[in-house]
Amino acid sequence: MTASDCFKNMAARIEHNADSKFGGAVVIYPPDEGGDPIEVLLLDQASDPVMFWQTVQSRIAIVLETLKDKQRQSAAFGRR
Repeated sequence: MTASDCFKNMAARIEHNADSKFGGAVVIYPPDEGGDPIEVLLLDQASDPVMFWQTVQSRIAIVLETLKDKQRQSAAFGRR
């Protein structure tokens, strides 16, 4: 999936849910080997900005931990 595909998909999801209360959206497309893209669309009746940012932060934290684990494994295999 290309970066433009991710943004087009999010635009389509927002349009599809136009009748719902918008709670925020984010698309993060990392560089090569930077993990999978992150796409978050919140349809939040309370429109809580804290919930939005916590959700984004949690998704980023998961990707970071996965990347750190891969780095640790790579470093361990390089040791003798």
